[in-house]
Amino acid sequence: MSQSEQGPDDPVSAEDRERIARRYPPRPGRRLWLVAVVVLAGLVLAWTVWAGLHASADPVRVQVFGYQVVSDFRVDVTLEIHRGTPSDTGSCTVYATSHDSQRVGEKQLVIGPGTAEDVRVTTSVKTFSRAVTAQLENCQAIR
Repeated sequence: MSQSEQGPDDPVSAEDRERIARRYPPRPGRRLWLVAVVVLAGLVLAWTVWAGLHASADPVRVQVFGYQVVSDFRVDVTLEIHRGTPSDTGSCTVYATSHDSQRVGEKQLVIGPGTAEDVRVTTSVKTFSRAVTAQLENCQAIR
């Protein structure tokens, strides 16, 4: 700042400004530090998005396609299974409920590797009284 840039009430002279600038030089790594923090934040954000999308894509999806109450002691349940790749495996609990919504039978179903991505499987669930419906719970991929 030259003498002409100073206002009439500015008590700091050009020599004082130069002396202060030499005593307190700007930090050389401040800009580099800021760039590093921004890049690191971008990488953490990208990893978070990737991990969320990767974890949310279930390799094995199962749904009840239909069921038939065969007797007071058995329900046949047909399941539709979709695997991301034929080698994906998983497990589900298939259960049957009575007219008053009580669980009257259940079976742990293990989904092994296969030769196709989409298959239909029929399994029987033994019950201790007459069932009116069949449902799934706790379906998960085995990794």
